[in-house]
Amino acid sequence: RNRVEPSRQQWEYGTDVPQSNIPRLNNPRKPAKSSEMPSPQFSRHQWEYYTDAQSNTMSLTNTRDLSILFETPSSDESATHLTAILSTKKSSNDAPNQHPNTSEKKKPNVLLILADDVGTGDIPSYWDSGMVEMPNIQKIADNGVTFLRAHATPLCAPSRYMLLSGNYQHRGREANGSWNLGYDNIQFQSYQISIAEVLKGAGYETMMAGKWHLGAKVPPLGLVNPNKYLTDPRHNWKMPLIDGPPDIGFDYSMITTGGIQDAPYSFFRNGLLTTNVSLEAQYWERGSYNTSIGESVIRKAGEGDISWDSSSYNMKLVNETSAFIDRHLKEREKDPFFAYVALGAVHYPHSPPKHYLNGEKIAGQFPNHHLDMLLEMDYVVGSLLTMIEERNLMNDTIIIFASDNGGLKRDFNVPHRSSGPLKGKKAQIWEGGHRVPLMMRYDGTFPANEKRGNLVGLNDIYATICDFLDIDIPSRSAQDSISFVDQIFSASKTENHRDSLALIRFYETYSSVHSHVELYDLGTDISETNDLSREPRFASVIDDMLLELKALGPCPDDVSGKFPIYNEKFDRTFNANCRFFKRKPWRCNKFIEGWLNCISTGGVRHKKVCNPGKR
Repeated sequence: RNRVEPSRQQWEYGTDVPQSNIPRLNNPRKPAKSSEMPSPQFSRHQWEYYTDAQSNTMSLTNTRDLSILFETPSSDESATHLTAILSTKKSSNDAPNQHPNTSEKKKPNVLLILADDVGTGDIPSYWDSGMVEMPNIQKIADNGVTFLRAHATPLCAPSRYMLLSGNYQHRGREANGSWNLGYDNIQFQSYQISIAEVLKGAGYETMMAGKWHLGAKVPPLGLVNPNKYLTDPRHNWKMPLIDGPPDIGFDYSMITTGGIQDAPYSFFRNGLLTTNVSLEAQYWERGSYNTSIGESVIRKAGEGDISWDSSSYNMKLVNETSAFIDRHLKEREKDPFFAYVALGAVHYPHSPPKHYLNGEKIAGQFPNHHLDMLLEMDYVVGSLLTMIEERNLMNDTIIIFASDNGGLKRDFNVPHRSSGPLKGKKAQIWEGGHRVPLMMRYDGTFPANEKRGNLVGLNDIYATICDFLDIDIPSRSAQDSISFVDQIFSASKTENHRDSLALIRFYETYSSVHSHVELYDLGTDISETNDLSREPRFASVIDDMLLELKALGPCPDDVSGKFPIYNEKFDRTFNANCRFFKRKPWRCNKFIEGWLNCISTGGVRHKKVCNPGKR
């Protein structure tokens, strides 16, 4: 297995190579060898950033605790959809930490539960709303800390990269994120270390179960036939995924590359396809299929396992997690574990099981299957909590519950709003598109039944975990992650907060709507109904925010003058400027400083974003 830049690691073995002869690398991404490697200099602002192929959007909050949002609808499916959220947050280095020292005792386990397409309005405790009672998720809130202003990106894949990398999405390989199997390399740059790999290096046993959605390639060479993911003879499924969970630090994994909504409809265990392609592969046409568990739904035709059943997906993740914890306690009881459970609930297709594992009815309990899936999600969380409780691990485990983006569009036949009073939904720039539930529980250590109003992002979870566990962050990773450990322990850290203005800008490049801005005061207008952009008193504020977005977003001006560059081969640092990279652009693949500081050369991967008129 050799590294090929800039596309990272590629398999270059023939299809006849036995699996036993495949070399494995425990740590394919090496952190910088020298502590003198200068970290990229970024503002202590936080960015959340996403893209899709339906519109073009950005958002930001600046040093005056303001929030900028830009949106561009687009009828062109090839257009890029961008979002950013920028916030000012206190660095953990600015004041002494007031949390327990975990360096001298066994570090706690970490159970990270990521829901799919669940908005704050879906969780009853956020807005005192929601049609589905959630006693198990409420247990996390009652015994932990709830963050009322937590943000993801408005879409799935960028948020998952954001969570595991500690970076905003434009730090990765693709401006619109890496999504499906075969089309994109993993979103991680070769020098970026995931939170799983960091914890693994600190003695944790790591595991992932569920939806991957970070991009991967088909072995052996990355070529793909999306109509025959499993049965194309050029695909060698005796070999593991290229850029799968084992490659970013997961010891064990049981994943689907596209959740429940995309082919291949098969699981991969530790990177290896679990389907016997000669006996168990099937082409699934779009439609519904009755099973013993429920009604399995295929929204996009494609190949998969003959036993595929979308209605059993979340329960399989529960069983997989339980098996991992039991095995861990048997084989590595003295070590902590990190378990990342990425649920299918409540993404489309909504296919609730007839009954849950405990025999309780799920399907048909509410007027639509979306609400049934919310019910199942709470049962799943209950199962995960129970397995921690029954093994007497509750005082030894940090439990985190979050979602990857805002909630789904409203069904006007039922009095339920996934976004609560917030404007917008998944894939939109308004608050309802990216404000997400976030709860953290650690019995006997974290405060119980408390709420926080400070602005945080999924990207901050990386630094928060490392800060609390006293683990160093690799010098070239998690550059957009700032610890909020202090806010977990002290509500006083969040008092006298923000003016919270939100600015939305429409770009005429991608839209029939003329370029304009909208401005909202979230402090008094949480539903974003009163546009303040025409008021002269806000003109300078808007100008400042646009300038800051330019400087901190994916399209900043090139850095002027010389800056330090680290040569890993010779373990030394030298100074150069952007001309060094413009003369030979391939140097950007060798030295990350070119990507970071010389956007006109190294940042060419963002050309559709930074130069939208060029195709």
